[in-house]
Amino acid sequence: MYVEDMHEWSLALSLVQTLDRWALERGMQIKRVVLSVPSPAQLDVSILTEAFDTLKRESRLEQARLEVKVRSPRYRCRACGYEFGQEEVDPQIRQLTGQYGEEYPLHLIPELLPTFVKCPRCGSHDIEAELSIKVDEVETA
Repeated sequence: MYVEDMHEWSLALSLVQTLDRWALERGMQIKRVVLSVPSPAQLDVSILTEAFDTLKRESRLEQARLEVKVRSPRYRCRACGYEFGQEEVDPQIRQLTGQYGEEYPLHLIPELLPTFVKCPRCGSHDIEAELSIKVDEVETA
């Protein structure tokens, strides 16, 4: 495991611990978990899946399958009302990735995007979007 893989492993650990506790309280086993991840997080899905598969052993998720959906969020500028897609944000994210390298802040906390990215129309940082990593579905046995 490399240092840049640590976020995927800590995310998988948090996911397994939280869902294991949830399943234990309800007396259930978990068969499938669907996780939704915003594309600016640039998570490595294969590392996240490997971490999940390793960490789920001896838990109520032992037989669970992890499905990860990477979504491209839509953005809205609160200053001018402009609505835009990921394709208009990508050049700024590429520049940010080049500037920070493996310390890329949106990899760790995608919700920081308005701090680093500006509205393509007016230049405001007052941008809203759904950027959290969330569990969309849990299938139980």
